[in-house]
Amino acid sequence: MLGKIAAQIARDAATGKGQDYLQLSAMMCWDAVVECQIKAGVAKPNSIEFNNYKHVISLNDTPVTGVDEMRRVPQGAFIGFFEGDRLIHAMMATGAGFGAGNKNACLGIGNPVGWEILDLGNLVVWGSGGAATTRNLQVRYRALD
Repeated sequence: MLGKIAAQIARDAATGKGQDYLQLSAMMCWDAVVECQIKAGVAKPNSIEFNNYKHVISLNDTPVTGVDEMRRVPQGAFIGFFEGDRLIHAMMATGAGFGAGNKNACLGIGNPVGWEILDLGNLVVWGSGGAATTRNLQVRYRALD
């Protein structure tokens, strides 16, 4: 249930139905995802940095390697994009292969700034073992519920 609530918060912010657009747009991508989860009622985790994130996402979490898998990522899940073993970007699953995030241009899709929803199933160029957008990335998710 918390996943659906978090995803709705993310969608509302991106579509102008909520008050959170400016706040989420000003945050680091992973902090914005966590903020949506906190607003849904999840306990605030320790801070996240590019080298301190395993408490919210890791390479041991469920892989996403293509369109069909992306479409099955549950709402509210934390989606991590990894270059090697380093987290480089995060988004929140909003359902049906879509994700909400900020500073998405680092993936080669979306805008450099601004909380937005993107069709990750179709916009990401999926390669073997992960997403190959502007570089070969591994994608993982951790469900909220």
